[in-house]
Amino acid sequence: MTDTTNTLRTLSRRSLVVAGGALAALPAAAMASAAPAVSSTPIAALWADAERLRLALTAHSDAIAAATDADGIAGWMRLGGEANRLGEERHGKLVAILKETPRSSADLAIMAEVTLDDDVRRGGFNWAGEQFARAVVGFSGAVAA
Repeated sequence: MTDTTNTLRTLSRRSLVVAGGALAALPAAAMASAAPAVSSTPIAALWADAERLRLALTAHSDAIAAATDADGIAGWMRLGGEANRLGEERHGKLVAILKETPRSSADLAIMAEVTLDDDVRRGGFNWAGEQFARAVVGFSGAVAA
């Protein structure tokens, strides 16, 4: 493990807030250069893939909207088939972005965008809670029988 990896693992919420403030202080011109097609960094490539997948998910927007509720779980997480496959693949790209090392201010801007994505902020956590609750109900029913 490198020192950088150890440092990243020990970040506190406070330091993340400070990092967010630093990102907010980046010049507008640097933020404007975050267009993935212009950059050739791994983060930019992952972002381009994530955006391509987001656009592909629009073909399933009605089903996704019907499966989405107020708890913050994206509808694609509850669906099967292509919508679920596309959503899972996109989510994987977003997680991969967060695991990458930024190489430019444009990469930092992309990472900031990813941290604001509902699938990253709430979706996974709420979906895991729903799956756990379903397992508890199933287990309780099996024990009672």
